Amino acid sequence: MTNSLTQIITHSFLLGLAFGTQLLTPVVNTKLTGVGFYKLATSIVLASLVLFSGVAYFMQPGLDQVSLVLLGFLLVSNVVTLGYHQDHKSWLMWTLYVLQIIAFIIFIFHTYLMTPSWVMFFFFSSLLLGISNFAMILGHYYLVVPKLTEEPLLYCLYIFWIVMFLKLMSSLSVLFTAAVPFLEEGNQLGDGYSFNWLFISMRYLWGYVAPLVLSFFTFRLCKIRSIQSATGVLYIVEFFVIVGELISIYLMGKHGLAL
Repeated sequence: MTNSLTQIITHSFLLGLAFGTQLLTPVVNTKLTGVGFYKLATSIVLASLVLFSGVAYFMQPGLDQVSLVLLGFLLVSNVVTLGYHQDHKSWLMWTLYVLQIIAFIIFIFHTYLMTPSWVMFFFFSSLLLGISNFAMILGHYYLVVPKLTEEPLLYCLYIFWIVMFLKLMSSLSVLFTAAVPFLEEGNQLGDGYSFNWLFISMRYLWGYVAPLVLSFFTFRLCKIRSIQSATGVLYIVEFFVIVGELISIYLMGKHGLAL
C-alpha cells in the first residue's frame, strides 16, 4: 500500500466503483434492456479506470509492471465489449467478462499486498458502490425502455440490502472492538476524541442509516410502478453511499478502522 492517504482514497474509490459496476453487469439480461444499458454501465467502468490511470500517473509511487499489464487489459477489453457487444450476450462476451473479473481480482490482491483486512474491506466497499451505482443508472434507463418491468430494479434492491447487511455486520464488529479506544473520552488516538466521534457518526448516519431508509422508499415506489420517482431517490441513495464510503476509506487508510 502507498503511504499517501489521498492516493489510497482515490485509488480505492475509483477501482471499487469500476470493479463493483463491472461485476454486477450480468444482473440484468441485455435482451430486456437492449445493449444500450450494458454500454452505459461499461462506459462508467471505463471512465473510472481512466481516472484511476490518471491519478496513478500523476501521483508517486506510480503503478508497477504487473498493475500496468492488468490495467491495460481491463481498458482494452472494455473498449472491445463496448464496441462489439450485442443484445444477446455471446460466448465471447461471457469469456471477456470472466477474464475481466479475474483480472480485477488479481489487481485487487496485488494492490493490497494480499492483506486480508484490506481485501475484505475493499470487496464490501466496491460491491456497495457498484450496486448503488448500477441501480441508479438502471432506474434512469427506464426512460429509454418504458415497457421494462420493475423486477430488475427490485433485484438490484435485494442485492443492495444483502451487501449492506454484510458490510454493516463487518463494520459493527470493528466498531465494538478496534474502534472502542478511539471513542473513549480524552483519548489522543486518531484525529482526537471529538473528531473521531464526528467522522464515525457521519460514517454510520450517512453511509448506512440514510441509504437503508431511502432504499425502502425506493422499494415502495417500485411496487407502485413509480420508476421515475424511485430513480430520483436512488440518486440520493448513491450520494450518501459515496459520502459514506469516502469517509470509510479515510478511516481505514489513516487509522486502520474498517468501518
